[in-house]
Amino acid sequence: MSFEQKVNRLKEIFDGYLIKEPKEIIENGYRGIYIDIYVLRKVVSPVIFRNTDRTELTYTALNGRLHVEVYSRKFKAPEKITGIKILKEFNMLPDGYFYNSLEDENMLRNSVSVLYGDTVTGKEAEAPAIPSRILYTWAISPQRYEDVAEEKTHNALSEMGTMWDPKEGRLRETLFKNIYMNRGHLLQLVTLYNVAPEELVFGLGNILHTNTYGAEDSANQRNLKNDILLITCSKPFENPVTPYEVIENLTDDEISKMTNDNDTRNILQGKLKDLISKYAYVKVLEERKTAEVLEIIRSIYSNNESLEVLVTKLNDYAKEFISAMGVKETESTKRTKKRI
Repeated sequence: MSFEQKVNRLKEIFDGYLIKEPKEIIENGYRGIYIDIYVLRKVVSPVIFRNTDRTELTYTALNGRLHVEVYSRKFKAPEKITGIKILKEFNMLPDGYFYNSLEDENMLRNSVSVLYGDTVTGKEAEAPAIPSRILYTWAISPQRYEDVAEEKTHNALSEMGTMWDPKEGRLRETLFKNIYMNRGHLLQLVTLYNVAPEELVFGLGNILHTNTYGAEDSANQRNLKNDILLITCSKPFENPVTPYEVIENLTDDEISKMTNDNDTRNILQGKLKDLISKYAYVKVLEERKTAEVLEIIRSIYSNNESLEVLVTKLNDYAKEFISAMGVKETESTKRTKKRI
């Protein structure tokens, strides 16, 4: 299948839940069309999700149990950066673009800013902030906190690489602790709404192709493996079933049976479908269609030529979107366009 054929197939599968191009939002406003991706993230190497206190791994209490809880930006930021790396590979970023530090409104002329949301931080900037159209809930572990978290104590070594302090003539007592999530899974909901087909590919593709999360001193930088548990579509209302509701409705017996990936997946998928069935306006994508969607996206990301076609199309969308916002094109932007 060609790139165009793959995109057309996605249009067929998600018929009625996609827009033609992002600038429609500026011209016509938002529509109540939602594509929900339930992401199951498997911990494949001990990872630190650091907060203000480096010894803390956040948790929440549900149904009398403690479960790991991780803030949404711990996932959205790495996946947004994956998108930025792709744009850099094909020279699709404005001159001077720097993540989280946009000096002027023309830095917004890129597909990452248009999909993930962005704002200009320069002092004299006048452009309005772009709201995100890919929304992340906080992630929560289906397994109990005490079964997946582990505290480790580390030494703060001297310049010699030992605990000996030559100035004091004794062993140093400088120790610090980290709490790692060293096994288990995290369930998270990612919602794409009012997105074009190519933006769906971009958002979902970045989830599937990101593996590095958490603090730099995690045991291994490639520490999570992402899988898609379920995809749903809804209109004109949002699908109200969240990971919190799913975990809260798990029984102790169901949690005890989550001893491997397949059992964990099957139990969570069954619980999700049961909760979603209460809402007639929510459509669950069939498993064979979900598999087809993922295969299409992986095939685009694994082919350099197809990936370039994707980001070129997204780049055109982004420029039209920013122009529709009323942001004028500067000489530096025009030079970037010519270079591409």
